[in-house]
Amino acid sequence: MKKLIILSLLLSVTGYAEERRLSLSIDAPEYKQSNKHNSLNYNSRVRFLVIHYTSSNWQRSLELLTLPEHEVSSHYIIPESFDETYNEQDLVVYQLVSENDRAWHAGKSKWEDRENINDQSIGIELVNNSSCYYQNDNKILDFTDDYFCSFKDYDPKQIQLLIELVKQILERHLEITPTRIIGHADIQPAVKSDPGPKFPWQILHQHGIGAWYDHETVNKYWLKFTEEKIPSIAQVQCGLKSYGYGIEQTGEYDEQTYDFIRAFQIHFQPWQTDGRIDSKTVATLWALLEKYFPNYLNAEGKIQCQ
Repeated sequence: MKKLIILSLLLSVTGYAEERRLSLSIDAPEYKQSNKHNSLNYNSRVRFLVIHYTSSNWQRSLELLTLPEHEVSSHYIIPESFDETYNEQDLVVYQLVSENDRAWHAGKSKWEDRENINDQSIGIELVNNSSCYYQNDNKILDFTDDYFCSFKDYDPKQIQLLIELVKQILERHLEITPTRIIGHADIQPAVKSDPGPKFPWQILHQHGIGAWYDHETVNKYWLKFTEEKIPSIAQVQCGLKSYGYGIEQTGEYDEQTYDFIRAFQIHFQPWQTDGRIDSKTVATLWALLEKYFPNYLNAEGKIQCQ
Protein backbone atom coordinates (compact mmCIF):
# COMPACT_ATOMS: atom_id res chain seq x y z
CA MET A 1 0.00 0.00 0.00
CA LYS A 2 2.83 2.40 0.93
CA LYS A 3 4.54 1.63 -2.40
CA LEU A 4 1.39 2.62 -4.28
CA ILE A 5 1.15 5.89 -2.38
CA ILE A 6 4.82 6.72 -2.98
CA LEU A 7 4.49 5.84 -6.67
CA SER A 8 1.42 8.05 -6.97
CA LEU A 9 3.24 10.96 -5.34
CA LEU A 10 6.24 10.49 -7.60
CA LEU A 11 4.03 10.52 -10.70
CA SER A 12 2.25 13.63 -9.44
CA VAL A 13 5.50 15.48 -8.78
CA THR A 14 6.94 14.32 -12.09
CA GLY A 15 3.81 15.50 -13.94
CA TYR A 16 3.90 18.90 -12.22
CA ALA A 17 7.59 19.32 -13.05
CA GLU A 18 6.95 18.40 -16.69
CA GLU A 19 4.02 20.86 -16.90
CA ARG A 20 6.18 23.59 -15.35
CA ARG A 21 8.99 22.88 -17.87
CA LEU A 22 6.48 23.17 -20.73
CA SER A 23 5.03 26.43 -19.42
CA LEU A 24 8.47 27.94 -18.94
CA SER A 25 9.62 26.81 -22.37
CA ILE A 26 6.88 28.87 -24.11
CA ASP A 27 8.21 32.38 -24.81
CA ALA A 28 6.00 35.26 -23.66
CA PRO A 29 4.80 37.28 -26.68
CA GLU A 30 6.35 40.68 -27.27
CA TYR A 31 3.88 43.45 -26.31
CA LYS A 32 2.67 45.36 -29.34
CA GLN A 33 0.00 48.05 -29.72
CA SER A 34 -1.60 49.28 -32.91
CA ASN A 35 -3.75 52.25 -33.93
CA LYS A 36 -4.71 50.55 -37.18
CA HIS A 37 -8.42 50.38 -36.32
CA ASN A 38 -10.27 53.43 -35.03
CA SER A 39 -13.80 53.75 -33.70
CA LEU A 40 -16.10 56.61 -34.56
CA ASN A 41 -18.12 56.01 -31.40
CA TYR A 42 -16.77 58.66 -29.02
CA ASN A 43 -16.99 62.32 -28.10
CA SER A 44 -15.05 64.87 -26.11
CA ARG A 45 -15.18 64.81 -22.34
CA VAL A 46 -15.11 68.61 -22.46
CA ARG A 47 -18.64 70.05 -22.53
CA PHE A 48 -18.28 73.58 -21.14
CA LEU A 49 -16.12 76.67 -21.58
CA VAL A 50 -15.87 79.00 -18.59
CA ILE A 51 -14.54 82.55 -18.80
CA HIS A 52 -13.06 84.37 -15.79
CA TYR A 53 -11.27 87.56 -14.88
CA THR A 54 -8.21 87.39 -12.62
CA SER A 55 -8.77 90.48 -10.42
CA SER A 56 -5.01 91.07 -10.54
CA ASN A 57 -2.22 92.25 -12.81
CA TRP A 58 -0.28 89.85 -15.02
CA GLN A 59 2.48 88.96 -12.58
CA ARG A 60 0.18 88.32 -9.64
CA SER A 61 -2.30 86.43 -11.81
CA LEU A 62 0.43 84.14 -13.08
CA GLU A 63 1.62 83.46 -9.53
CA LEU A 64 -1.88 82.61 -8.35
CA LEU A 65 -2.52 80.26 -11.26
CA THR A 66 0.81 78.42 -11.27
CA LEU A 67 2.21 78.16 -7.73
CA PRO A 68 1.04 75.00 -5.89
CA GLU A 69 0.18 76.72 -2.61
CA HIS A 70 -2.70 78.59 -4.23
CA GLU A 71 -4.45 75.44 -5.53
CA VAL A 72 -6.08 77.23 -8.45
CA SER A 73 -5.35 77.09 -12.17
CA SER A 74 -6.83 77.53 -15.62
CA HIS A 75 -6.13 76.08 -19.02
CA TYR A 76 -5.36 79.46 -20.56
CA ILE A 77 -4.55 82.99 -19.49
CA ILE A 78 -4.54 86.07 -21.70
CA PRO A 79 -2.74 89.26 -20.58
CA GLU A 80 -3.92 92.79 -21.30
CA SER A 81 -2.16 95.79 -22.84
CA PHE A 82 -0.56 98.50 -20.70
CA ASP A 83 0.09 96.13 -17.81
CA GLU A 84 3.39 97.26 -16.29
CA THR A 85 4.11 93.76 -14.99
CA TYR A 86 3.83 92.20 -18.47
CA ASN A 87 7.23 92.52 -20.15
CA GLU A 88 6.64 90.91 -23.54
CA GLN A 89 6.36 93.09 -26.63
CA ASP A 90 3.21 91.38 -27.95
CA LEU A 91 0.18 89.95 -26.23
CA VAL A 92 0.26 86.16 -26.28
CA VAL A 93 -2.21 83.46 -25.27
CA TYR A 94 -0.53 81.32 -22.60
CA GLN A 95 -1.56 77.72 -22.02
CA LEU A 96 -1.01 76.67 -18.42
CA VAL A 97 -2.76 73.28 -18.37
CA SER A 98 -3.36 70.77 -21.16
CA GLU A 99 -6.95 70.59 -22.38
CA ASN A 100 -6.77 66.87 -21.61
CA ASP A 101 -6.15 67.61 -17.94
CA ARG A 102 -8.39 69.02 -15.23
CA ALA A 103 -7.66 72.61 -14.24
CA TRP A 104 -8.93 73.98 -10.93
CA HIS A 105 -10.95 77.01 -11.95
CA ALA A 106 -14.67 76.39 -11.38
CA GLY A 107 -14.94 75.38 -7.72
CA LYS A 108 -18.24 74.00 -6.45
CA SER A 109 -20.36 74.64 -9.50
CA LYS A 110 -23.32 73.47 -11.53
CA TRP A 111 -24.67 73.83 -15.08
CA GLU A 112 -27.27 71.75 -16.92
CA ASP A 113 -27.72 69.49 -13.88
CA ARG A 114 -24.02 68.66 -14.04
CA GLU A 115 -21.85 69.36 -11.02
CA ASN A 116 -18.08 69.66 -10.59
CA ILE A 117 -17.69 71.64 -13.79
CA ASN A 118 -13.90 71.37 -13.44
CA ASP A 119 -14.24 67.77 -14.62
CA GLN A 120 -15.88 68.74 -17.90
CA SER A 121 -14.67 72.19 -18.84
CA ILE A 122 -11.94 74.42 -20.19
CA GLY A 123 -11.22 77.54 -18.16
CA ILE A 124 -9.88 80.79 -19.60
CA GLU A 125 -8.61 83.59 -17.36
CA LEU A 126 -8.46 87.16 -18.64
CA VAL A 127 -6.09 89.50 -16.84
CA ASN A 128 -8.39 92.26 -15.60
CA ASN A 129 -8.45 94.22 -12.35
CA SER A 130 -12.19 93.99 -11.77
CA SER A 131 -13.05 92.76 -8.30
CA CYS A 132 -15.95 91.89 -6.01
CA TYR A 133 -16.06 91.53 -2.25
CA TYR A 134 -18.73 89.52 -0.45
CA GLN A 135 -20.12 89.41 3.10
CA ASN A 136 -22.47 86.47 2.82
CA ASP A 137 -22.31 85.81 6.57
CA ASN A 138 -23.04 89.39 7.62
CA LYS A 139 -26.56 89.20 9.07
CA ILE A 140 -26.84 92.99 9.20
CA LEU A 141 -26.78 93.22 5.41
CA ASP A 142 -29.67 92.24 3.18
CA PHE A 143 -28.76 89.63 0.55
CA THR A 144 -29.29 92.27 -2.14
CA ASP A 145 -26.55 94.39 -0.58
CA ASP A 146 -23.92 91.97 0.74
CA TYR A 147 -21.37 92.53 -2.01
CA PHE A 148 -19.33 95.40 -3.44
CA CYS A 149 -17.96 95.30 -6.99
CA SER A 150 -15.72 97.42 -9.17
CA PHE A 151 -15.67 96.45 -12.85
CA LYS A 152 -13.01 97.50 -15.36
CA ASP A 153 -13.18 97.69 -19.16
CA TYR A 154 -11.63 94.89 -21.21
CA ASP A 155 -8.72 95.42 -23.58
CA PRO A 156 -9.95 95.09 -27.22
CA LYS A 157 -6.71 93.34 -28.24
CA GLN A 158 -7.20 90.85 -25.42
CA ILE A 159 -10.74 90.15 -26.62
CA GLN A 160 -9.49 89.59 -30.18
CA LEU A 161 -7.05 86.97 -28.89
CA LEU A 162 -9.82 85.38 -26.85
CA ILE A 163 -12.05 85.09 -29.92
CA GLU A 164 -9.32 83.35 -31.91
CA LEU A 165 -8.55 81.00 -29.04
CA VAL A 166 -12.18 80.03 -28.49
CA LYS A 167 -12.72 79.38 -32.19
CA GLN A 168 -9.87 76.86 -32.10
CA ILE A 169 -11.20 75.25 -28.92
CA LEU A 170 -14.65 74.85 -30.48
CA GLU A 171 -13.12 73.03 -33.45
CA ARG A 172 -11.60 70.50 -31.05
CA HIS A 173 -14.58 70.10 -28.73
CA LEU A 174 -17.88 69.88 -30.58
CA GLU A 175 -19.78 69.27 -27.33
CA ILE A 176 -19.34 72.93 -26.40
CA THR A 177 -22.59 74.35 -27.75
CA PRO A 178 -23.46 78.09 -27.55
CA THR A 179 -25.28 77.83 -24.21
CA ARG A 180 -22.31 75.98 -22.72
CA ILE A 181 -20.02 78.97 -23.13
CA ILE A 182 -20.54 80.62 -19.77
CA GLY A 183 -19.07 82.93 -17.17
CA HIS A 184 -17.89 82.01 -13.71
CA ALA A 185 -20.88 83.91 -12.28
CA ASP A 186 -23.28 81.68 -14.19
CA ILE A 187 -22.09 78.57 -12.35
CA GLN A 188 -21.26 80.10 -8.92
CA PRO A 189 -23.55 83.13 -8.64
CA ALA A 190 -23.48 83.39 -4.84
CA VAL A 191 -19.76 84.17 -4.68
CA LYS A 192 -18.63 85.09 -8.20
CA SER A 193 -19.40 87.90 -10.63
CA ASP A 194 -16.79 87.36 -13.33
CA PRO A 195 -16.30 88.06 -16.13
CA GLY A 196 -18.64 90.88 -15.10
CA PRO A 197 -21.07 93.17 -16.92
CA LYS A 198 -18.35 94.81 -19.01
CA PHE A 199 -17.43 91.57 -20.74
CA PRO A 200 -18.57 91.76 -24.41
CA TRP A 201 -20.71 88.63 -24.74
CA GLN A 202 -22.61 90.11 -27.66
CA ILE A 203 -19.40 90.74 -29.62
CA LEU A 204 -18.36 87.12 -29.08
CA HIS A 205 -21.74 86.00 -30.37
CA GLN A 206 -21.24 88.11 -33.49
CA HIS A 207 -18.11 86.03 -34.09
CA GLY A 208 -20.03 82.76 -33.72
CA ILE A 209 -19.19 82.23 -30.05
CA GLY A 210 -21.76 81.72 -27.31
CA ALA A 211 -25.45 82.45 -26.99
CA TRP A 212 -27.32 85.72 -27.45
CA TYR A 213 -30.94 86.65 -27.96
CA ASP A 214 -32.77 88.14 -30.94
CA HIS A 215 -34.00 91.64 -30.12
CA GLU A 216 -37.26 91.14 -32.01
CA THR A 217 -38.10 88.15 -29.83
CA VAL A 218 -37.28 90.04 -26.65
CA ASN A 219 -39.56 92.85 -27.77
CA LYS A 220 -42.34 90.33 -28.51
CA TYR A 221 -42.22 88.92 -25.00
CA TRP A 222 -41.77 92.33 -23.39
CA LEU A 223 -44.99 93.53 -25.03
CA LYS A 224 -46.70 90.32 -23.93
CA PHE A 225 -45.57 90.65 -20.32
CA THR A 226 -46.52 94.33 -20.11
CA GLU A 227 -50.03 93.54 -21.31
CA GLU A 228 -50.40 90.39 -19.25
CA LYS A 229 -49.15 89.25 -15.88
CA ILE A 230 -45.48 88.30 -16.05
CA PRO A 231 -44.59 84.68 -15.25
CA SER A 232 -44.52 83.75 -11.58
CA ILE A 233 -41.34 83.35 -9.54
CA ALA A 234 -41.68 79.57 -9.83
CA GLN A 235 -41.99 79.84 -13.62
CA VAL A 236 -38.97 82.16 -13.82
CA GLN A 237 -36.98 79.69 -11.72
CA CYS A 238 -38.10 76.96 -14.10
CA GLY A 239 -36.98 79.07 -17.05
CA LEU A 240 -33.54 79.67 -15.56
CA LYS A 241 -33.15 75.97 -14.77
CA SER A 242 -34.29 75.02 -18.28
CA TYR A 243 -31.62 77.27 -19.74
CA GLY A 244 -28.89 75.68 -17.62
CA TYR A 245 -28.65 77.52 -14.31
CA GLY A 246 -28.40 75.38 -11.18
CA ILE A 247 -31.27 77.08 -9.38
CA GLU A 248 -33.66 75.31 -7.00
CA GLN A 249 -37.35 75.75 -7.77
CA THR A 250 -38.63 77.06 -4.44
CA GLY A 251 -41.34 79.40 -5.71
CA GLU A 252 -39.90 82.11 -3.44
CA TYR A 253 -37.88 85.21 -4.21
CA ASP A 254 -35.07 84.02 -1.97
CA GLU A 255 -31.36 84.73 -1.87
CA GLN A 256 -30.41 82.10 -4.43
CA THR A 257 -33.05 83.44 -6.83
CA TYR A 258 -31.63 86.94 -6.47
CA ASP A 259 -28.12 85.61 -7.12
CA PHE A 260 -29.16 83.68 -10.24
CA ILE A 261 -31.19 86.58 -11.65
CA ARG A 262 -28.23 88.90 -11.10
CA ALA A 263 -25.85 86.41 -12.78
CA PHE A 264 -28.24 86.15 -15.72
CA GLN A 265 -28.38 89.94 -15.97
CA ILE A 266 -24.58 90.25 -15.79
CA HIS A 267 -24.41 87.94 -18.80
CA PHE A 268 -27.36 89.13 -20.88
CA GLN A 269 -28.46 92.51 -19.45
CA PRO A 270 -25.24 94.22 -18.33
CA TRP A 271 -26.98 97.60 -18.02
CA GLN A 272 -29.25 96.18 -15.29
CA THR A 273 -27.74 93.93 -12.64
CA ASP A 274 -30.06 94.55 -9.71
CA GLY A 275 -31.36 90.97 -9.42
CA ARG A 276 -34.98 92.06 -9.83
CA ILE A 277 -37.53 90.01 -11.73
CA ASP A 278 -39.18 92.40 -14.17
CA SER A 279 -40.75 92.22 -17.63
CA LYS A 280 -37.50 93.04 -19.47
CA THR A 281 -35.45 90.41 -17.67
CA VAL A 282 -38.09 87.71 -18.12
CA ALA A 283 -38.59 88.70 -21.78
CA THR A 284 -34.85 88.24 -22.35
CA LEU A 285 -34.88 84.83 -20.67
CA TRP A 286 -37.93 83.71 -22.68
CA ALA A 287 -36.27 84.91 -25.93
CA LEU A 288 -33.23 82.77 -25.16
CA LEU A 289 -35.41 79.76 -24.38
CA GLU A 290 -37.31 80.17 -27.64
CA LYS A 291 -34.05 80.34 -29.58
CA TYR A 292 -32.06 77.56 -27.92
CA PHE A 293 -34.60 75.41 -26.04
CA PRO A 294 -37.92 75.87 -27.88
CA ASN A 295 -39.40 72.67 -26.48
CA TYR A 296 -39.70 74.31 -23.07
CA LEU A 297 -42.23 76.88 -24.34
CA ASN A 298 -45.67 76.10 -25.73
CA ALA A 299 -47.38 77.91 -28.61
CA GLU A 300 -48.63 80.63 -26.24
CA GLY A 301 -45.14 81.23 -24.88
CA LYS A 302 -45.81 79.59 -21.53
CA ILE A 303 -43.04 77.65 -19.84
CA GLN A 304 -43.38 73.86 -19.69
CA CYS A 305 -42.01 73.15 -16.22
CA GLN A 306 -40.85 69.67 -15.38
